[in-house]
Amino acid sequence: MRVAIVMPPATSADPEQTLDGWPSVVHQAKALHEHAGLDVMVACRTTLASAVAQRDGVTYRFMNTDTALVRDVARWGPDVVHVHGFGFTRLNLRLARALHRKAAIVLQHHGETPGRRRTVLAHRLVRRSVQGYLFTGATFGQAQPFIDRGMIRETAACYEVLEAASTLPSDPTGSLAAVQLAGSPAVLWVGRLIESKDPLTAITAFVHAATSELRDAHLHLLATDRSLEPQVRAAIAALGDLRARVHVHDPVSASEMQSWYQAADIVLSTSWREGSGYALIEAIAEGCVPVVTGIPSHRAIVGELIGTFVPGDAPAAAQLMGIASRMSRELVAKHANQTLTWQAVAQQLEHAYKLAVYSRA
Repeated sequence: MRVAIVMPPATSADPEQTLDGWPSVVHQAKALHEHAGLDVMVACRTTLASAVAQRDGVTYRFMNTDTALVRDVARWGPDVVHVHGFGFTRLNLRLARALHRKAAIVLQHHGETPGRRRTVLAHRLVRRSVQGYLFTGATFGQAQPFIDRGMIRETAACYEVLEAASTLPSDPTGSLAAVQLAGSPAVLWVGRLIESKDPLTAITAFVHAATSELRDAHLHLLATDRSLEPQVRAAIAALGDLRARVHVHDPVSASEMQSWYQAADIVLSTSWREGSGYALIEAIAEGCVPVVTGIPSHRAIVGELIGTFVPGDAPAAAQLMGIASRMSRELVAKHANQTLTWQAVAQQLEHAYKLAVYSRA
């Protein structure tokens, strides 16, 4: 099977720099080639001159116009065209016209939300040419908002595909600088201090846990965007003796995150919505027990490992923290090795591709 992966956002960097900055795309293409045995080409948009690069048996073709990209994909003769993102309806229409139904088109969700009326109407034009949609959390209703708006037909095929696996490098030599996090357990929350990530519920949940079962726990907020920092600081200040056990940390580089996950016992997410959950996937891959909201993508990632809680339900989150504190890292690692690997991603994609091709025939 020949698969053309399309990356529509135009890059202004040279090919090697671009690929270094797209680790999840590179890992996905490599996994499809190595684990599924597919012939893979990745078509990319660039603001520079057209170029070709090779990595791990995969060809990356950089085209400087949509017209050239579409022509290149059609000439390559794929069985499947896999477009990353829901925001490129004009390009999708051009692909559909150029391919003349000789290839199945599948679109992968990357956290987009249903847009304005114009966007909805554009998707309704495209949907007749699309054979499938890829979601992290398709089984749990991730596609429903798009179906409700008419952007995806109710009868459309929505496939369960993990958006990514971990791209953190292995560290067999132990060369990473060790991070020490206070607390037993050490609870790590990673994200932006904004309403949809709900850091205030994380603090409230920690208080419930710390005043009942987890008397030695500490909460570590590794925060980027600081929109709610005044409210977060005020909530911590109001905790009395417990405030010394809640820590707000400055963001760290991506290369340092592995050490933070390795130092934490529990990863806590209080998000109300996520397209996927890169940080959650990486944390679980490093052995952190997940305590997360029961939104579709989280449920797909956590699976049967542990339960989830309703967004905003701090007592339920605290109860799950107690359960998580008694779970072993070995159990978490087993779950990650079985369900959150690039091989698993490749298998899910290959299954979706085959069904999309069959539905087009």
